[in-house]
Amino acid sequence: MRLTISLCAILVAIVSCKKTPDYVAEPYKCECGNLTWQGAEYPLLGTTYILTDSTNAKSRRYHITADVLPEDEAGPHGLSLWIELDDIANGGEFVYGGGSFSAQVDEYNPNDPTDMLRTYEPVDESEVRISAAPISGGSESVNFNFELKQRGIIEIGENEVDTLLPGILYCSGSFSVNIAPQ
Repeated sequence: MRLTISLCAILVAIVSCKKTPDYVAEPYKCECGNLTWQGAEYPLLGTTYILTDSTNAKSRRYHITADVLPEDEAGPHGLSLWIELDDIANGGEFVYGGGSFSAQVDEYNPNDPTDMLRTYEPVDESEVRISAAPISGGSESVNFNFELKQRGIIEIGENEVDTLLPGILYCSGSFSVNIAPQ
């Protein structure tokens, strides 16, 4: 009896083991927009939003992600961007400065082991244009055009200071996000 059970178990193991093709991961693409990074255009992987103030249906914090692959790099790296507005009203144009909006771009680049995570912030001349969704919900379109400076640490005498570094980087794009009814 033990021999029969052992033979059956071996037979089941042999028959059930089969070679399947190797898994190749393909990133999800939402087909919800594009962004231009360092002069090249890339599709977005995802877009989402939250209300930053639960009492204001027109408050927004958008979050978008993309994989980018500049020509001189061996592998892709990730961008994560957020844009926050206290009140989008009925849409329109918002220019950086004076509290109109805040934004940040985080770049995770495993191709550069000396500085894998970089943070960029918009400076003057950056803008966001929004075509607001109706209060009943629907698609909301966002266009942005940023002049960015990298945030970093510099040494001044014996002190380290967190500041925006010299040099401008450009990032622009457009995306849509579905807004829930209020």
